[in-house]
Amino acid sequence: MSKEFLTDAIIEKKVKVANYFPNLFLKSKGKFKGYPNILVVRLLTKKFAKLSIYPLKSTKIVKIILSGFDFQNAMIQNTIKKLKNYNIIHTSGLTSLGKRAYYECYLDLSFSDKDYKYLKSVLDNVKNIFEDIKIVEIGLNLKS
Repeated sequence: MSKEFLTDAIIEKKVKVANYFPNLFLKSKGKFKGYPNILVVRLLTKKFAKLSIYPLKSTKIVKIILSGFDFQNAMIQNTIKKLKNYNIIHTSGLTSLGKRAYYECYLDLSFSDKDYKYLKSVLDNVKNIFEDIKIVEIGLNLKS
């Protein structure tokens, strides 16, 4: 696990993921049909690794990382409610690591989408309640 993030992720072509998990798409009862890409979100701890696998049509998504905030602040809940207006693919939920509070989510959105500008302004308006806000675009892995 990165020291900055709770999770990390990669977007892969579905055919490549099928090489690693050949029975995954057979047992998913068609849930991955029509989706050319797969988002793999990885959570690493000292004792285990957890992979969450999502079908994806997009080749780019946005990851939002909010950290260093007070769980009791009502603005936190309001910010998360606003993030729910976007297509959230995966979220960590509100959590803590050590003494630091985190919220991560992956949105089906890219920097070039018109909705990104509005999302950026929403986060800019609340940046004073977080120690850090990171916005990361994740693109399709082109490496073999």
